[in-house]
Amino acid sequence: MSQLTIFKASAGSGKTYRLVAEYIKLLIENPLKYRNILAVTFTNKATSEMKSKVISTLYTLSSGENEDLKKLIKEETSFSDKQIEENSSIALSLILHDYDRFSISTIDSFFQAVLRSFAREMGSMGA
Repeated sequence: MSQLTIFKASAGSGKTYRLVAEYIKLLIENPLKYRNILAVTFTNKATSEMKSKVISTLYTLSSGENEDLKKLIKEETSFSDKQIEENSSIALSLILHDYDRFSISTIDSFFQAVLRSFAREMGSMGA
């Protein structure tokens, strides 16, 4: 079953940290999950920042660092330190080798992609 989670918060309230934590938590549960997660932000800067934070956070977790996030993940998933480190390493490797499917984008680019796909399906646009 699909699940849609929407986070709304004002600037400076820790949204990016929580979004990255949620994204990482899903990857710890299943390192292939990045193929099924769509994260949408408002700006290119925010998109770049979030992608960078996911990658760097996976790296620090896989290296046995980032105790605060590790503690949060352990509380919310019951995974051990070793499982968190191993799954972080696996997810990081998978994402880096399949970067095109690591989907964090702006709202504009997401809707452009949807419209292009829809147009192709309707036959009104070439491949």
